[in-house]
Amino acid sequence: MNNNSLKSIFMRVKIKYLSIAVMLFIANCVFAQEDEGNLGQQTVIIYNEYTPVLKDASRIQFLPVIIDTIKVKPVFEYSTSPTTVYKTDYTPTSIVAASLKGEPLQRLDNGMIKLGMGNYLSPFVEVYYNSRREKNFSVGAFAKHQSSFGKIKNSAGQKIFSGYNDNIIKTYGKKFLRNSTLSGDIGFSSNQIYFYGYNPDIIIPFTVEKPRDRNEMEMQRYNRLNAKVGIVSTNTAQNRIDYNFDLAYQYFFTASDDSQHKIKFDAGLSKLIKANRFGLDAGVVFNNNVFDNVGFTSINMKYNEVFLTADPYFKHYTENWQIKLGAKTTGEFIDGVNDYHIYPDIQFQHNISNTIIPYAGFSGYIENNNFEHLSFVNPFINRNNNFQVTNYAQIIDVGLKGNISKNLYFHINGNYSKIDNMGFFVNDTTLDLENKFVLEYTNIERFSGYGEFALRNVGKFSGILKGHYYYYSYIKSREKAWHMPTFDVYLRANYQFDEKLSFGVETGVLSTRYAKNMDNPTSGGHKLKPIIDLNIYADYCFASNFNAFIYLNNLTAQKQYYWNNYQSQGFNVMLGLKYMF
Repeated sequence: MNNNSLKSIFMRVKIKYLSIAVMLFIANCVFAQEDEGNLGQQTVIIYNEYTPVLKDASRIQFLPVIIDTIKVKPVFEYSTSPTTVYKTDYTPTSIVAASLKGEPLQRLDNGMIKLGMGNYLSPFVEVYYNSRREKNFSVGAFAKHQSSFGKIKNSAGQKIFSGYNDNIIKTYGKKFLRNSTLSGDIGFSSNQIYFYGYNPDIIIPFTVEKPRDRNEMEMQRYNRLNAKVGIVSTNTAQNRIDYNFDLAYQYFFTASDDSQHKIKFDAGLSKLIKANRFGLDAGVVFNNNVFDNVGFTSINMKYNEVFLTADPYFKHYTENWQIKLGAKTTGEFIDGVNDYHIYPDIQFQHNISNTIIPYAGFSGYIENNNFEHLSFVNPFINRNNNFQVTNYAQIIDVGLKGNISKNLYFHINGNYSKIDNMGFFVNDTTLDLENKFVLEYTNIERFSGYGEFALRNVGKFSGILKGHYYYYSYIKSREKAWHMPTFDVYLRANYQFDEKLSFGVETGVLSTRYAKNMDNPTSGGHKLKPIIDLNIYADYCFASNFNAFIYLNNLTAQKQYYWNNYQSQGFNVMLGLKYMF
């Protein structure tokens, strides 16, 4: 109710009571006139009702304020007295498992054919074939041929045939069982070389001809027939025992009627108990070697080699550490001569922030320098060599590896090796042309360093740079490490120009090396110049499955000598096509 309404009510009440008072006054006057003649003491009683006085109304606040004059501070007390725990049962409501839909798989090609041709009359063929994605098996085959029928100019300016012929064919397969994988392969390889590396200035009897044509040169061919079968466990049960077994056979034979039957069996057993793995690796190698017409005689030389190994170990894993403590034991039995070797097998590895991993190791092993093994290392080896075993008695490794970023990988390593009976290749002076090599053995200490840096997919660029440094300290002999470099460097870089074109560079550098001068052993040897092998390549894609390529090798046209007197072919180019199906 507002002020105007209150005033209106007040006026009506005032007028009402004022009217009553006037009427009473008039009536009293009338009575007084009637008794006018009898005036005496009179009592007058006036009746009048209570007249209220209304004050102006005061407005009440919309948000009343309460002033608290007493402040109470709350005080809490806690008690930890045990209480009875009542068992409760909760059964969650079962839900339907979510279905995951995988991304569509990329198309796989079954095979590839690569054909090329280069100067020096050098054909090249490479073929792959493999089954596509199968649940229970995988099979495939591979074949390759590369050869050369060209000539080079020796130091006397004479053209000499320097060809070779390399072939390999192999089939392989896997069968995926419930708790294991069964694998096997069978293959054949053949490597044909010619002994063209003689010194044209060497003085030889007049009855000996210095060959320059293919038909005049001595040839050697190394053939290997291989077969292997193996099984490895894939069981993921917690109480499983992990295992792997491999059985291999190789028949090695040459154009000079030398042969070797090799049987090798390897087995590995291990069990993981919490963060510890206990295991044993064991194996046996049996070699039956036959050399036909040894030296200048018609006598066949035969001897057997047996190597037994047993390597127990213990591995401990934590979030940041991997530790291996074990031993390597090897027994060698060669043609009635027995020897035993025991080496420590200790490795430490520490993971720092998943980016840097320092490690260290201490171990050893033996290397069998028989004819079959050395033909891989130096194909110009003399079959009438004095084959011996090299003992890597102490090997100490310290290194650091990791990722600086997701695109940059690095690996740095330092190594010390104490090696007994290490073989170095020297020219065989028992031959008129001295165009074959034999091993000269000595005890050494070797210090080496290794570095590797790799860039992966930095924009359109990828590359790798790696190299070694070697320092040899002789114990029994003070001669040089024949044919061994002080350092080597390798660089490969690739650039993807666009979706169709990519190109790159490949460079290898080999430092100065020395070949022993057998006619003057105290001369310090013959110096072999450093090798800088610069190659470039390019690949152009006509379609998703059809490419063309080009390789330009030895761009500097340098006369390279990896082995003394054996000059490699100069600048060469190869053009080819690649088809995937």
